[in-house]
Amino acid sequence: MSNTPGPSGSSSNAFSTSRPQVQSRNSSSSIAKGKQPATGGATPSAGAARVVQPGSNSGPVSVGGPGGIVRRATQNSILVNVCQKGNPVIQSIRSVPWEWGDVKCDYQVGPTTGVLFLSIRYHLLHPEYVHTRIADLSQSYSLRIILVQCDADNHTAAMRELTKICVVNNYTLLVAWSAQEVGRYLETYKQFERKPPDLIKERVDDSYMAHVTSALTSVRGVNKTDVTTLVSNFGSFEKIVNAPSASLSMLPGLGDKKVKRLRDAFTGSFTVKKRKKGNAEKRAEEGRQELN
Repeated sequence: MSNTPGPSGSSSNAFSTSRPQVQSRNSSSSIAKGKQPATGGATPSAGAARVVQPGSNSGPVSVGGPGGIVRRATQNSILVNVCQKGNPVIQSIRSVPWEWGDVKCDYQVGPTTGVLFLSIRYHLLHPEYVHTRIADLSQSYSLRIILVQCDADNHTAAMRELTKICVVNNYTLLVAWSAQEVGRYLETYKQFERKPPDLIKERVDDSYMAHVTSALTSVRGVNKTDVTTLVSNFGSFEKIVNAPSASLSMLPGLGDKKVKRLRDAFTGSFTVKKRKKGNAEKRAEEGRQELN
């Protein structure tokens, strides 16, 4: 099972836990002099993600942060736990660079964002694994994510269980259906690490027409086309409110029902009448009083 994670350092780990070869800082090799990338091999082609091996002079130096978070001199790469070595997800990370890092999570996509990768197939065989990882991660990151690859047919019960686990432990649950999709999630989190939230904020229109449209379309049956018709004929919200029913009925698209609802909204009372309680509600209240 080559695409499932396992505990770090455990013999049952599906990925190799052997750490990459570390180049000595005193070495006179071309890598130590910075003439070659620390990927070991040919220089990567244009557009390919640059992989920086830890410990070489050509890459940033690891600095242990609070709560086990590893901070780097340059935070433009995804830090990957060595227990993920052999995971096909790594080959799917192409848009952003990544490097091996001594981190508690599987993928650190930001200084305060840690991702745990979990395969449903592996979870069905080792249901205790996710609890061990959550306990080990503790409160190290402000945003903690469990990124699940759904690679088994009988996933319904497992996903229900993982949802409860995430709610209880304050984790964000993301579900992917392939290693490529997992890689895209990781890339997106890293690319938007320093982006403001304006892209996902609601765009509020403060124009006069927007407020008139919001007020009139709250009346049942009135749509934006009717609002345009009303404004173009009367000119202002005040004139629409004071317009008689006969004038409103002459406009196209406004039938008797719409006109009546508009007039009721303009002239009706703002006080909501208390609804009379039915027999079932009365019996329920009597039952609660008896219990108290």
